[in-house]
This record gives sequence, C-alpha cells and structure tokens, in this order.
Amino acid sequence: MSTTSRGRGAQVLVALLLSGTTLAGCSSSSGSYCDVLRSVQADWKGGIAPLKDPAAASRFAASVAEVEASAPDEVKPDWASLHTLVQKFTVANPDLASLTKQLQGFEASAKRIEVHAKETCQVDLSR
Repeated sequence: MSTTSRGRGAQVLVALLLSGTTLAGCSSSSGSYCDVLRSVQADWKGGIAPLKDPAAASRFAASVAEVEASAPDEVKPDWASLHTLVQKFTVANPDLASLTKQLQGFEASAKRIEVHAKETCQVDLSR
C-alpha cells in the first residue's frame, strides 16, 4: 500500500476516535480509567503523525494498551479492537490490505468508546 493510502487509512482511524482529542476531568467512580485517559493525552495530540512512524506507532499502541488495561468491562473489548488496529502501523511496511474492512468493523467500537468516555469521564473524543 502506498504511503498516501497508508496516510488516508491512518486519518480514518484517527478521525473515528482520536483526532483532536481533548481530555477533561473524570468522575471519581471510574477514576483509574479516567486518570489513564488523561495521562495519555500528550501521546494522542499528534493526530495521524504517530501512525506514520513505526516507533511512534509502537508508543501510541502502548498507550492504547494502557487504557485498555484500565478500561471497564463494558468497553474493554472495544479498546482491545483499537489496540489490534493500531498494531498494524508498528512495522516498517505494514500490510494494510485488510484495513478498510477492519475499520468498518471498528466503527461500532469507536462509537461505544466515544459515548462511554463522555458519559463516564466527561471526555469528548469526537472533537
């Protein structure tokens, strides 16, 4: 896949969930999860840039894994889905042939993550 196509795939991924993310304070009932979301905020400010570089993508994947580990049961599988998707970008020449199909499957997960983050942590991931 060309760099341009790879960049578009990365843009779609980030647009679904993380582009322009601004994280706010979290409610105390889910403090650990919300605290982890807040702690990875700096890692997510680069938009698609982390997905263009395998080393940066690996760091981004690690931050997603950190959120996944702290996520409540109702969204843990959705964070696992995002983690699996981001892992595709951690190698020098990723095989992204199946990315479009995987992104279609990820849309529902992205929406659940977005709604849960907003309701539980007052975090708006749609911006």
